[in-house]
Amino acid sequence: MNQSISNHLFARSLAVLMALVLSVSVQASTEHQHEEQHSESNHGHNELHQDEHDHQEGHKDSHGHKDEHGHKDEHGHEDEHGHDEHEEGQVHISAEQMAISGIMTDSAQEGEIKKVLTLYGRTVLPEQNVSHVSARFAGLITKLTVEVGDKVQAGQKIAEIESNASLKRYGITAPISGVVVSRHGNVGEMVSDKALVSIVDSSQLWGEFQVFHGQKNRVAVGQKLSVNFEQLLTTSTIQYLLNPMGNEAYLRARVPLDNTEGHWTVGALLSGEVTLSKHNVALAIDNRAIQIMEGQQVVFVRNEEGFEKRIVTLGKKDSQKTELLSGLAEGEEYAVEKSFLLKADLEKSSAGHVH
Repeated sequence: MNQSISNHLFARSLAVLMALVLSVSVQASTEHQHEEQHSESNHGHNELHQDEHDHQEGHKDSHGHKDEHGHKDEHGHEDEHGHDEHEEGQVHISAEQMAISGIMTDSAQEGEIKKVLTLYGRTVLPEQNVSHVSARFAGLITKLTVEVGDKVQAGQKIAEIESNASLKRYGITAPISGVVVSRHGNVGEMVSDKALVSIVDSSQLWGEFQVFHGQKNRVAVGQKLSVNFEQLLTTSTIQYLLNPMGNEAYLRARVPLDNTEGHWTVGALLSGEVTLSKHNVALAIDNRAIQIMEGQQVVFVRNEEGFEKRIVTLGKKDSQKTELLSGLAEGEEYAVEKSFLLKADLEKSSAGHVH
């Protein structure tokens, strides 16, 4: 009996021991398998992360961001060494826009540069073109038919006077054609030796210029004189050189001015140029075309897009034209009138591209 119990206990102990050994073996195998799976999972995750990183790099490159040399990407962004899209020195303008802006052109061609002497003066009335009309005999004004501003013709009856001495009426006529500039009497008033009306004929004027001591050897009767007043320009001939009057320190050179159109006004300040010599040049341009940009003399030359800035080299000049040494070829069209608008447009465009 005792031997049987002892055998039974031994068998149970052995079974428990075998079960423990099997359990430890299975757990170790499971843990090893889990580590391998975890390692493979981490390896896959790292590869996926690298793939994503590579994809981001590729995505970045496909959008053309700057490389280390700053080259322009496929979207046209400017690199560190690139330039903007503005064409340097080019002003885009259509013919219609030119007309609206008042920009006018001329062509480079041979010309004449003059050496001139500039004189200054004013317009004056010829002495014979002013008349102060008076009554021949003192008497009563019975008729006065003209007002200030009226135009009259020589021989036209303008007033009637009743003589105090004879009580007879006599008429007064205009001695010259012109405009009534003053009136000194009315009907019913007495008139004696004072002027009744004053008439001025301004259809012909004198341009009277001052010629100082240092200039008189270069000025003579018969010389041509270019006369300028604001936008008016004409050429006349010196007819008189009048000696100084009173305390005047200059001679007076007189040139006739035709004023039948009424463009000139009495007392207007004038400038005049006496041509002393002439010099023919191969190419000349209008002075109004010359602009200064960044310390350089430039002209705007016409092309298919509008105008391009052109640096020029200049020579002799006078009040109207300048000799062109380089920068334009004969026949090339350039901006003259309102050329400063092209300069302003180009400067504005350049300022807008400064970073």
